[in-house]
Amino acid sequence: MKPIEKEKIFLTQSYFKYPLPEEMLKELSEELKDINRYPSGGEYAKLRQVLAEYVGVNKENILPANGSDEVIEIVSRAYKGEVLIPIPTFSQYEISADRNGLPKILVNCLRDGEYVVNYSTQQLKSASLVWLCNPNNPTGTRVPREKIIDILQRAEGMVVVDECNYEYLGETVIDLIGKYENLVISRSFSKNFGLAGLRLGFAISNPKNIKKLAAFGQNFRVNRMAEKAATKVLKYLNYYQEVWEKMKRVKDKFVWQINEMGFSAYDSKANFVLVEFKDKEETERVWEYLKEKDIYALPGWEDEFSGLGDQFIRFTIGEEREMDRVVEVLSDYVKRN
Repeated sequence: MKPIEKEKIFLTQSYFKYPLPEEMLKELSEELKDINRYPSGGEYAKLRQVLAEYVGVNKENILPANGSDEVIEIVSRAYKGEVLIPIPTFSQYEISADRNGLPKILVNCLRDGEYVVNYSTQQLKSASLVWLCNPNNPTGTRVPREKIIDILQRAEGMVVVDECNYEYLGETVIDLIGKYENLVISRSFSKNFGLAGLRLGFAISNPKNIKKLAAFGQNFRVNRMAEKAATKVLKYLNYYQEVWEKMKRVKDKFVWQINEMGFSAYDSKANFVLVEFKDKEETERVWEYLKEKDIYALPGWEDEFSGLGDQFIRFTIGEEREMDRVVEVLSDYVKRN
């Protein structure tokens, strides 16, 4: 008899780990017969309209992209100059700055277990590009609306608010794009709708900024399947909303259980949870113990993050049985140590 393989639990990349709607997948598979054809390209008029209706703006406010990573790259190329990055945060802001030879200032915003964006007036005056991730990756921290407005008012350059986890947070500053000319927002279909493999993101801003950004993107920047998928997934918004609520419950339960063990789990508003341990040595022991039990999470020394210390591990929120297994293994670790 063939031995039963142990389930491997991957909680590294922060993608959508729940099943996708079967009918949606069936509809999308029917598009495969046309993959010999090019996507719309250029204006992407229909896709822009679909995305605009979803977020409540005009299609002239939308620029579709090959994932939010391309939004980051396009913005970096369009607004060259000094870049402000609030660490610890998503590493692509720093990587894109380096790739384009841009000077950068990494501002430490994490002190005593609390993440607070603390750009100085001088930094905001000198920077051409200011990054904000809301909720922040990897801490999952909410950046208050009043803080974002304060930065928009004080910044001389462009302010980009990465809202890739908007659907979990439920807060946005899209309504401010008409008031602040220096505001660009980035969104994604990867983490919230399960399309990470198709790569679909988009920028939201005033038409003038969108036109400028478009000049730095490729003509066929969104592939045909991603273009078709956007329309199809939004037909199943009720399903996704139910899953998002379930994920929040699983996440909150996980945070409480981790804190009860004596570790420090951050109050996350995203689909992941950052856990802080005593020091690097303990973090390495925990990480190795999890791997021995076929559980894979993302330690702070990985290149997913800019400025995150070695005493952290980030866990993507999976299905409840997966998170219960993580808690079971960590509880066993605590008993043994």
